[in-house]
Amino acid sequence: MRQIRAFGPQDLRMVETEDPVPGTGEVVVDVMACGICGSDKWFWYVEGPHPYVAGHEAAGVVSAVGPGVRELRVGDRVAVNNVRGCGECEACREEAYVRCTGGLSHMGFGFSEKIAVPERNCLKLHDAISFEQGALIFDNWGTPYSALARTNMKAGDTVLVTGCGPIGLAAVGLCRQRGARVAAVDVLPARLAAAKRQGAEWTGAPGDGLADELCRFAGKDGFDYVVECSGHPSSYDLGFEVIGMGGTIVVVGEKAEIRVNSSRIIHKHLTITGSLYSTMPAGRAVQELMVRGEIDPMAFVTHTFRLEELPEKFGDVIEAKDGLIKAVVVR
Repeated sequence: MRQIRAFGPQDLRMVETEDPVPGTGEVVVDVMACGICGSDKWFWYVEGPHPYVAGHEAAGVVSAVGPGVRELRVGDRVAVNNVRGCGECEACREEAYVRCTGGLSHMGFGFSEKIAVPERNCLKLHDAISFEQGALIFDNWGTPYSALARTNMKAGDTVLVTGCGPIGLAAVGLCRQRGARVAAVDVLPARLAAAKRQGAEWTGAPGDGLADELCRFAGKDGFDYVVECSGHPSSYDLGFEVIGMGGTIVVVGEKAEIRVNSSRIIHKHLTITGSLYSTMPAGRAVQELMVRGEIDPMAFVTHTFRLEELPEKFGDVIEAKDGLIKAVVVR
Protein backbone atom coordinates (compact mmCIF):
# COMPACT_ATOMS: atom_id res chain seq x y z
CA MET A 1 0.00 0.00 0.00
CA ARG A 2 0.97 3.67 -0.29
CA GLN A 3 1.85 5.73 2.75
CA ILE A 4 3.29 9.18 3.49
CA ARG A 5 6.50 9.08 5.53
CA ALA A 6 8.56 11.87 7.08
CA PHE A 7 12.28 11.75 6.32
CA GLY A 8 13.42 15.06 7.78
CA PRO A 9 12.41 18.73 8.07
CA GLN A 10 9.85 19.54 5.36
CA ASP A 11 10.64 16.23 3.66
CA LEU A 12 7.53 14.08 3.21
CA ARG A 13 7.55 11.26 0.66
CA MET A 14 5.15 8.70 -0.70
CA VAL A 15 6.43 5.18 -0.06
CA GLU A 16 5.23 1.65 -0.71
CA THR A 17 4.89 -0.57 2.35
CA GLU A 18 3.24 -3.81 3.43
CA ASP A 19 -0.49 -3.91 3.99
CA PRO A 20 -1.41 -4.09 7.70
CA VAL A 21 -2.68 -7.41 9.06
CA PRO A 22 -5.51 -7.26 11.61
CA GLY A 23 -4.77 -8.72 15.02
CA THR A 24 -7.27 -10.20 17.44
CA GLY A 25 -10.25 -7.88 17.74
CA GLU A 26 -8.97 -5.65 14.95
CA VAL A 27 -10.16 -4.68 11.49
CA VAL A 28 -8.32 -3.19 8.53
CA VAL A 29 -9.88 0.03 7.26
CA ASP A 30 -9.22 1.31 3.75
CA VAL A 31 -8.84 5.03 4.49
CA MET A 32 -11.14 7.09 2.27
CA ALA A 33 -10.73 10.39 4.12
CA CYS A 34 -8.42 11.69 6.84
CA GLY A 35 -8.56 15.15 8.36
CA ILE A 36 -5.35 17.08 8.93
CA CYS A 37 -5.25 18.21 12.56
CA GLY A 38 -3.17 21.05 13.95
CA SER A 39 -1.36 18.50 16.11
CA ASP A 40 -0.14 16.78 12.92
CA LYS A 41 2.28 19.65 12.35
CA TRP A 42 5.05 17.72 14.11
CA PHE A 43 5.22 15.63 10.93
CA TRP A 44 6.71 18.64 9.10
CA TYR A 45 9.51 19.20 11.61
CA VAL A 46 11.06 15.79 12.32
CA GLU A 47 14.86 15.79 12.41
CA GLY A 48 15.28 12.60 10.40
CA PRO A 49 13.44 9.51 9.14
CA HIS A 50 10.55 8.80 11.49
CA PRO A 51 8.77 5.45 11.96
CA TYR A 52 5.45 6.97 13.03
CA VAL A 53 2.96 8.29 10.47
CA ALA A 54 0.66 11.22 11.19
CA GLY A 55 -3.06 11.35 10.54
CA HIS A 56 -5.59 10.42 13.23
CA GLU A 57 -8.92 11.65 11.82
CA ALA A 58 -9.71 8.67 9.61
CA ALA A 59 -12.84 7.22 8.02
CA GLY A 60 -13.13 4.49 5.45
CA VAL A 61 -14.29 0.99 4.55
CA VAL A 62 -13.57 -2.23 6.43
CA SER A 63 -11.57 -4.46 4.08
CA ALA A 64 -10.47 -7.25 6.44
CA VAL A 65 -11.41 -8.54 9.90
CA GLY A 66 -9.24 -10.31 12.43
CA PRO A 67 -10.09 -13.12 14.84
CA GLY A 68 -12.55 -12.17 17.57
CA VAL A 69 -14.28 -9.42 15.59
CA ARG A 70 -17.97 -9.67 16.46
CA GLU A 71 -20.00 -7.02 14.67
CA LEU A 72 -18.15 -5.39 11.80
CA ARG A 73 -18.11 -6.94 8.36
CA VAL A 74 -16.10 -6.31 5.21
CA GLY A 75 -17.72 -3.39 3.39
CA ASP A 76 -18.91 -1.54 6.50
CA ARG A 77 -18.30 2.21 6.41
CA VAL A 78 -16.73 3.49 9.64
CA ALA A 79 -15.15 6.44 11.41
CA VAL A 80 -12.21 5.68 13.70
CA ASN A 81 -11.78 6.96 17.24
CA ASN A 82 -8.06 7.68 17.43
CA VAL A 83 -7.40 6.77 21.08
CA ARG A 84 -6.80 3.13 22.00
CA GLY A 85 -7.40 2.07 25.59
CA CYS A 86 -6.66 -1.15 27.40
CA GLY A 87 -10.21 -2.36 26.77
CA GLU A 88 -10.60 -3.68 30.33
CA CYS A 89 -10.67 -0.80 32.83
CA GLU A 90 -13.90 0.88 33.94
CA ALA A 91 -13.43 3.80 31.52
CA CYS A 92 -12.89 1.45 28.58
CA ARG A 93 -15.97 -0.57 29.51
CA GLU A 94 -17.86 2.72 29.19
CA GLU A 95 -16.23 3.29 25.77
CA ALA A 96 -14.30 6.28 27.12
CA TYR A 97 -10.92 5.04 25.93
CA VAL A 98 -9.42 8.49 26.26
CA ARG A 99 -9.82 8.18 30.05
CA CYS A 100 -8.23 4.73 30.17
CA THR A 101 -6.28 4.03 33.36
CA GLY A 102 -4.69 0.84 32.07
CA GLY A 103 -2.62 2.02 29.13
CA LEU A 104 -3.79 4.75 26.78
CA SER A 105 -2.19 5.20 23.37
CA HIS A 106 -2.84 7.43 20.38
CA MET A 107 -3.37 5.91 16.95
CA GLY A 108 -2.09 7.62 13.82
CA PHE A 109 -1.06 6.28 10.42
CA GLY A 110 -4.09 7.88 8.77
CA PHE A 111 -1.90 9.23 5.96
CA SER A 112 -1.86 5.68 4.60
CA GLU A 113 -4.15 3.74 2.31
CA LYS A 114 -4.92 1.21 5.04
CA ILE A 115 -4.83 1.10 8.84
CA ALA A 116 -5.42 -1.70 11.37
CA VAL A 117 -7.51 -0.58 14.34
CA PRO A 118 -9.54 -2.18 17.15
CA GLU A 119 -13.13 -2.97 16.21
CA ARG A 120 -14.25 -1.21 19.41
CA ASN A 121 -12.80 2.07 18.09
CA CYS A 122 -14.96 2.02 14.96
CA LEU A 123 -18.27 3.82 14.59
CA LYS A 124 -20.53 2.69 11.75
CA LEU A 125 -21.37 5.63 9.53
CA HIS A 126 -24.97 6.54 8.78
CA ASP A 127 -25.84 6.33 5.09
CA ALA A 128 -26.29 10.12 5.03
CA ILE A 129 -22.73 10.76 6.26
CA SER A 130 -19.89 10.99 3.74
CA PHE A 131 -16.37 9.78 4.45
CA GLU A 132 -15.18 13.39 4.66
CA GLN A 133 -17.85 14.17 7.25
CA GLY A 134 -17.12 10.94 9.08
CA ALA A 135 -13.43 11.80 9.37
CA LEU A 136 -14.40 14.89 11.39
CA ILE A 137 -16.66 13.12 13.90
CA PHE A 138 -14.27 12.12 16.65
CA ASP A 139 -11.48 14.69 16.91
CA ASN A 140 -12.69 17.83 15.18
CA TRP A 141 -16.25 17.75 16.54
CA GLY A 142 -16.07 15.05 19.21
CA THR A 143 -13.32 16.84 21.13
CA PRO A 144 -15.34 20.02 21.84
CA TYR A 145 -18.54 17.99 22.19
CA SER A 146 -16.96 15.87 24.95
CA ALA A 147 -15.64 19.00 26.64
CA LEU A 148 -19.01 20.76 26.59
CA ALA A 149 -20.71 17.59 27.82
CA ARG A 150 -18.82 18.10 31.09
CA THR A 151 -20.62 21.41 31.64
CA ASN A 152 -24.19 22.54 32.31
CA MET A 153 -24.21 24.99 29.39
CA LYS A 154 -27.74 25.96 28.42
CA ALA A 155 -29.70 28.31 26.19
CA GLY A 156 -29.03 31.95 27.00
CA ASP A 157 -25.60 31.40 28.57
CA THR A 158 -22.78 33.61 27.35
CA VAL A 159 -19.67 31.88 26.03
CA LEU A 160 -16.27 33.11 24.92
CA VAL A 161 -14.36 30.80 22.58
CA THR A 162 -10.66 31.63 22.37
CA GLY A 163 -8.87 30.22 19.33
CA CYS A 164 -10.89 29.65 16.15
CA GLY A 165 -8.99 26.88 14.47
CA PRO A 166 -11.10 23.86 13.47
CA ILE A 167 -11.64 22.74 17.08
CA GLY A 168 -12.62 26.23 18.19
CA LEU A 169 -14.96 26.68 15.23
CA ALA A 170 -16.65 23.39 16.06
CA ALA A 171 -16.96 24.61 19.66
CA VAL A 172 -18.69 27.77 18.41
CA GLY A 173 -21.15 25.68 16.42
CA LEU A 174 -21.86 23.33 19.32
CA CYS A 175 -22.37 26.19 21.79
CA ARG A 176 -24.82 27.77 19.38
CA GLN A 177 -26.56 24.41 18.98
CA ARG A 178 -27.13 24.51 22.75
CA GLY A 179 -28.64 27.99 22.42
CA ALA A 180 -25.76 29.93 23.98
CA ARG A 181 -24.67 33.41 22.90
CA VAL A 182 -21.11 33.19 21.63
CA ALA A 183 -18.19 35.60 21.24
CA ALA A 184 -15.02 34.38 19.55
CA VAL A 185 -11.42 35.61 19.53
CA ASP A 186 -8.62 34.77 17.09
CA VAL A 187 -5.73 36.51 15.36
CA LEU A 188 -6.72 35.51 11.79
CA PRO A 189 -9.51 37.36 9.94
CA ALA A 190 -10.46 34.26 7.93
CA ARG A 191 -11.06 32.31 11.14
CA LEU A 192 -13.11 35.12 12.65
CA ALA A 193 -15.25 35.23 9.51
CA ALA A 194 -15.75 31.47 9.82
CA ALA A 195 -16.73 31.91 13.48
CA LYS A 196 -19.45 34.34 12.42
CA ARG A 197 -20.72 31.78 9.92
CA GLN A 198 -20.82 29.26 12.77
CA GLY A 199 -23.06 31.60 14.72
CA ALA A 200 -20.75 33.78 16.81
CA GLU A 201 -22.51 37.07 17.56
CA TRP A 202 -19.29 38.96 18.28
CA THR A 203 -15.77 38.38 17.01
CA GLY A 204 -12.49 40.18 17.55
CA ALA A 205 -8.73 39.93 17.59
CA PRO A 206 -6.39 40.40 20.57
CA GLY A 207 -5.55 44.02 21.23
CA ASP A 208 -6.08 46.97 23.52
CA GLY A 209 -9.57 47.22 24.91
CA LEU A 210 -10.54 43.65 24.00
CA ALA A 211 -11.55 42.68 27.53
CA ASP A 212 -13.77 45.74 27.88
CA GLU A 213 -15.53 44.98 24.58
CA LEU A 214 -16.07 41.39 25.60
CA CYS A 215 -17.50 42.37 28.97
CA ARG A 216 -19.92 44.71 27.25
CA PHE A 217 -21.06 41.81 25.09
CA ALA A 218 -21.41 39.43 28.04
CA GLY A 219 -23.20 41.92 30.28
CA LYS A 220 -23.91 41.04 33.90
CA ASP A 221 -20.53 40.52 35.57
CA GLY A 222 -18.90 38.53 32.76
CA PHE A 223 -19.15 35.32 30.74
CA ASP A 224 -20.75 32.15 32.03
CA TYR A 225 -18.18 30.08 30.12
CA VAL A 226 -14.79 30.48 28.50
CA VAL A 227 -13.89 27.65 26.12
CA GLU A 228 -10.13 27.83 25.56
CA CYS A 229 -9.09 26.20 22.27
CA SER A 230 -5.94 28.10 21.31
CA GLY A 231 -3.35 26.64 23.67
CA HIS A 232 -1.87 30.14 24.18
CA PRO A 233 -1.11 31.41 27.71
CA SER A 234 -2.47 34.87 26.89
CA SER A 235 -5.94 33.36 26.41
CA TYR A 236 -5.99 32.44 30.08
CA ASP A 237 -5.13 35.99 31.13
CA LEU A 238 -8.08 37.15 29.04
CA GLY A 239 -10.35 34.37 30.25
CA PHE A 240 -9.77 35.01 33.94
CA GLU A 241 -10.44 38.71 33.35
CA VAL A 242 -13.78 38.32 31.57
CA ILE A 243 -15.25 35.22 33.25
CA GLY A 244 -18.17 35.98 35.56
CA MET A 245 -18.93 34.94 39.12
CA GLY A 246 -19.41 31.18 39.33
CA GLY A 247 -18.27 30.75 35.73
CA THR A 248 -16.55 27.79 34.12
CA ILE A 249 -13.32 27.71 32.12
CA VAL A 250 -13.24 24.74 29.75
CA VAL A 251 -9.70 23.74 28.79
CA VAL A 252 -9.39 22.20 25.31
CA GLY A 253 -6.23 23.72 23.77
CA GLU A 254 -3.07 21.84 24.69
CA LYS A 255 0.40 22.79 25.96
CA ALA A 256 -0.24 26.27 27.32
CA GLU A 257 2.08 26.95 30.25
CA ILE A 258 0.23 29.23 32.62
CA ARG A 259 0.70 30.78 36.04
CA VAL A 260 -2.37 31.95 37.91
CA ASN A 261 -2.88 33.35 41.35
CA SER A 262 -5.32 31.04 43.11
CA SER A 263 -7.25 34.06 44.33
CA ARG A 264 -8.47 34.59 40.75
CA ILE A 265 -10.17 31.20 40.98
CA ILE A 266 -11.34 31.42 44.57
CA HIS A 267 -12.80 34.92 44.55
CA LYS A 268 -15.00 34.19 41.53
CA HIS A 269 -15.91 30.65 42.65
CA LEU A 270 -14.75 29.31 39.29
CA THR A 271 -14.84 25.81 37.91
CA ILE A 272 -12.03 24.67 35.62
CA THR A 273 -12.62 21.53 33.57
CA GLY A 274 -10.38 19.79 31.08
CA SER A 275 -11.19 17.29 28.37
CA LEU A 276 -9.10 15.37 25.85
CA TYR A 277 -10.43 14.02 22.54
CA SER A 278 -13.70 12.10 22.30
CA THR A 279 -15.48 9.11 23.75
CA MET A 280 -17.42 6.65 21.58
CA PRO A 281 -20.80 7.83 22.98
CA ALA A 282 -19.82 11.41 22.11
CA GLY A 283 -18.97 10.32 18.57
CA ARG A 284 -22.38 8.71 18.18
CA ALA A 285 -24.04 11.87 19.48
CA VAL A 286 -22.06 14.05 17.06
CA GLN A 287 -23.07 11.85 14.14
CA GLU A 288 -26.73 12.21 15.17
CA LEU A 289 -26.38 16.00 15.21
CA MET A 290 -24.88 15.81 11.71
CA VAL A 291 -27.67 13.56 10.42
CA ARG A 292 -30.35 15.84 11.87
CA GLY A 293 -28.69 18.87 10.30
CA GLU A 294 -28.10 20.59 13.65
CA ILE A 295 -24.42 21.10 12.86
CA ASP A 296 -22.66 21.41 9.50
CA PRO A 297 -19.45 19.37 9.71
CA MET A 298 -18.06 20.72 6.45
CA ALA A 299 -18.75 24.40 7.18
CA PHE A 300 -15.08 25.32 7.64
CA VAL A 301 -13.40 22.66 5.49
CA THR A 302 -11.63 24.87 2.96
CA HIS A 303 -9.28 22.44 1.18
CA THR A 304 -9.09 18.79 0.15
CA PHE A 305 -5.96 17.00 -1.04
CA ARG A 306 -5.23 13.61 -2.53
CA LEU A 307 -2.81 11.39 -0.63
CA GLU A 308 -0.20 11.74 -3.35
CA GLU A 309 -0.45 15.55 -3.13
CA LEU A 310 0.27 15.66 0.59
CA PRO A 311 4.10 15.94 0.42
CA GLU A 312 3.74 19.05 -1.74
CA LYS A 313 0.68 20.56 -0.02
CA PHE A 314 1.50 19.95 3.65
CA GLY A 315 3.45 23.21 3.84
CA ASP A 316 0.28 25.06 2.81
CA VAL A 317 -1.43 23.58 5.87
CA ILE A 318 1.41 24.70 8.14
CA GLU A 319 1.26 28.26 6.77
CA ALA A 320 -2.56 28.40 6.54
CA LYS A 321 -2.04 29.44 2.93
CA ASP A 322 -4.86 30.73 0.73
CA GLY A 323 -7.25 31.05 3.67
CA LEU A 324 -6.82 27.41 4.65
CA ILE A 325 -8.71 26.57 7.84
CA LYS A 326 -9.34 22.84 7.66
CA ALA A 327 -8.01 20.36 5.12
CA VAL A 328 -9.02 16.75 4.51
CA VAL A 329 -7.04 14.13 2.62
CA VAL A 330 -9.41 12.22 0.33
CA ARG A 331 -9.10 9.06 -1.74
